[in-house]
Amino acid sequence: MLTKSGDNMSKICLMLNNINEFNLKVDSILIGLKNFNSLNILELEIEEIEKLIEDKNKEIFISINKLIHNNELEELKIILKKLEGLNISGVFFDDISIYNIVKENNLNISLIWGNSHQATNYNTINSWNRLGVKNSIISPDITLEEIIDIKNNTESKVFVPIYGMFEIFSSNRFLVKNYLKYIDKNSDSKLHYINHKILDTYYPIYEDSNGTHIINGNILNGLEEMPKLIDNKIDYVLINSYIISNIEEVIDAFNEVLNGKIDNLNEVALKLSDNNKVFLYKETIYKVKSSDNDGK
Repeated sequence: MLTKSGDNMSKICLMLNNINEFNLKVDSILIGLKNFNSLNILELEIEEIEKLIEDKNKEIFISINKLIHNNELEELKIILKKLEGLNISGVFFDDISIYNIVKENNLNISLIWGNSHQATNYNTINSWNRLGVKNSIISPDITLEEIIDIKNNTESKVFVPIYGMFEIFSSNRFLVKNYLKYIDKNSDSKLHYINHKILDTYYPIYEDSNGTHIINGNILNGLEEMPKLIDNKIDYVLINSYIISNIEEVIDAFNEVLNGKIDNLNEVALKLSDNNKVFLYKETIYKVKSSDNDGK
């Protein structure tokens, strides 16, 4: 584990893309449980996770965030009991069945609530906190100001997506498979791209056992925002290595900021990738469309 000055320092949590990234200089890692995960990260069987934890030198979080079917509940209960024995740092969850299993069986597992888009306000996070869930992953769809507002109004620890390409849409349907079948085309590739011609952006799209996932075509680059996140005692910053070729360079830059060794943040950020802020400074505004008959 990295040594930092004080328990209140922000930590880096890396969403692994492959097992070789396990040794990068981060405080914690997030991996998915095979067949029970719905994030674009490395997925491992329970036996592989057990072997990985034998060499544990950092916090290990497990993502079990898919919607659970009734016929999976017994298997899930067995898995959670095994994870408790492995002394993992926590489980990311979405489906409330995981919370119920942990509570009903009095399992000593720290839970982190939220899927890719749910945690957008501190009221909901605080409701989960009162139920015993003391951690949440913040949506990548809200602004920096809103993130800080959440942190300053909750006692929960928060995980904030700050660098990488994060999921923007998922479906339980196999959209790519069905589309390729419709146009009578075969493909062995697990990764495809959707071309948004107006925005001139390509969105990665892939399928797994849980359906179809579309990823933001822009790399969220929040390196410049790190000092403000640190000042506001953000607990964990999430870096997603998915399709990031220079991930080691990215990790080094974030560590230098955490250790107070970078002054020219804008210059360094531009070297890492396009300095795209995605939603950090862009509010999401919902507009109600007027009906054709209301005279407006």
